[in-house]
Amino acid sequence: MRPINVFVKLGGSFITDKAVTDSLKGSRITAAARMLSKAVALAARRGRPIRLVLGHGAGSYGHILAKKYAAVQGVHPKHGWEGLFRIRESMTRMNLEFVRHCNRGGLFPVTVSPFAIARAKDGSLSGIETGCIESLLERGQVALLHGDVVLDSERGFTIASTEALLKALSRHVRFDRIVMVSDTDGVLDSAGATIPRLRHADLGRLGRVVGGSAAPDVTGGMRGKVAELLAILARGGGQARIMRCDGRAENLLNAVLGEGGGGTLIQAEQVRFNAVPCAPRHEVSGRHRPAKRGGRTS
Repeated sequence: MRPINVFVKLGGSFITDKAVTDSLKGSRITAAARMLSKAVALAARRGRPIRLVLGHGAGSYGHILAKKYAAVQGVHPKHGWEGLFRIRESMTRMNLEFVRHCNRGGLFPVTVSPFAIARAKDGSLSGIETGCIESLLERGQVALLHGDVVLDSERGFTIASTEALLKALSRHVRFDRIVMVSDTDGVLDSAGATIPRLRHADLGRLGRVVGGSAAPDVTGGMRGKVAELLAILARGGGQARIMRCDGRAENLLNAVLGEGGGGTLIQAEQVRFNAVPCAPRHEVSGRHRPAKRGGRTS
């Protein structure tokens, strides 16, 4: 029986205060890491080992700078390449602190820098080298990704959100479960109530009920995340859950194990996934709609 591939993102809105520069909420990261470590151990004892890819958003580290330097557009007419340096430096600092808090929770992820493995063309992620990620998964290690700035063949550089990286990676690695942890309890309707379940057929009405983010967020807020997840699931297989963690993140344990967790469950209507779960081919490419003006580092 093959291992279960799981992608978990701790969103920037969950681990930072997006309105306050460099405001990392370490206790939340540690609590989530503790539950992720427990989930991996439980799954192994049950004979269904989990191969985990962890991601984190940029929150108040990358988003504010990405917006300031209009980083999606690349080389700035006034600031030149400064935005590349500023965002890279900020995300490197954030990621190091994130890993330290994970360690306190008993989880030891290995960061794979998106800047080193991903490339873009005209604002869209065009390729990603997956060899390092696959090797870590095959050896039972946790690979860690995050929103980042990447080189762009036409713009000089641009932003690759965590969702865009997931989308490219999922063209080759079949994820059975995708768990997105946010500061809201799933996808909310216009009255603020959680929508318990979404399918691709619901995409048309999402524009009327799902809003963007009030804080600096250049990934399109919740609407953008739902659209990316539906695009991934439309290729077939697996399911996604958008949720908020409780104080000790115990519902994250349930979500990773496929035993609920609350929030919004997003499911594909058809299964058309043709990729091998974790094959030795390392180069994958994907195209999605070009990003709108502004910066984007989820």
